[in-house]
Parts: sequence; C-alpha cells; structure tokens
Amino acid sequence: MLILNDFQTSVFKALQEIDSNYDLYEGMVVCGTHNQKNIDEVLMRIKYARENEIPTLLICAGHQLGAIEYARNVLGIDNATSEEFGTWGTFVVKKRPELKVGLHEGESWWSNYDVIPEIYEKYMKDLPQYFISVPYHPEYQSSKEHPHPLLVKFLKICKK
Repeated sequence: MLILNDFQTSVFKALQEIDSNYDLYEGMVVCGTHNQKNIDEVLMRIKYARENEIPTLLICAGHQLGAIEYARNVLGIDNATSEEFGTWGTFVVKKRPELKVGLHEGESWWSNYDVIPEIYEKYMKDLPQYFISVPYHPEYQSSKEHPHPLLVKFLKICKK
C-alpha cells in the first residue's frame, strides 16, 4: 500500500485498526496536506492508478488532485490546476470563502479549497469503482471499535 502526502499518521492508524495486513494489499492513498510538493509526481501516480485499475483512496487534498488529474486527462483541460498552486491555469479547484473545519454533514473536514461544481459533478459521476475520492477526512472519525465504513470499503476493494 502506497500512502502519499503529509497527513499519513492518522491514515496509517485507521487502516491498521481495521486490518493489520493492509500494507500488504495493492492500493494507494493520497492524504491531505498543507504543503503541496511534488504535485506533478502525485498527479502522474493518480493517473497511473486510474488507468491501471489500482484501488485508490483520495482524501481532502488528494480528492482535489484527483479532480485536477481527471480534468487534465479525461476532460482535456490541459492546464487544469488549483488556486493554491499559483495564478495561472484553469482553476478547477478554488479557495473557499471560509475555512471548512470540524464536523459538517456528519464528516470531519479541514479544507480551504474546493473542486468547482462543474468539475465535481462529472468527476464523481465518472469515478471507477476501484477509486474512492472524498473532500473530507474519514480517518479522523475511524476507531478500532467503530471503523469508518469508507475505509472498510476501500480495504475490501484492495483485498480483491
């Protein structure tokens, strides 16, 4: 299991509590981060996983990167990007008017940026079954006694 980006500790813990063998499964998790580095490498890994049917979980910033990869490589928006990365390109991810933090719609959020609705709807509709992409943090609400259903679902996909 490949886990990318900064907020790995809570993801490692949550997956370990659900299945101690999780690291033996084929899959990739792109976690949240406040330090966007190696963006092109992460986008290439997401594209590779999508095209090669590798189970993938995209969380928070990973969700945004998944939408950027989709916009570039499926929708043909070559310069699709996020406002977080600079002032050029077609922004498919834009800064929220306010930080979305805490419990919202029953899920744990910590997000400054959001995929624009036009891209979000197409992206979420077209996701393959082996791809899970969420703008929130399921790992923050997962425990050994109450594993988050999304993480359980992801690990089941990875085990196949």
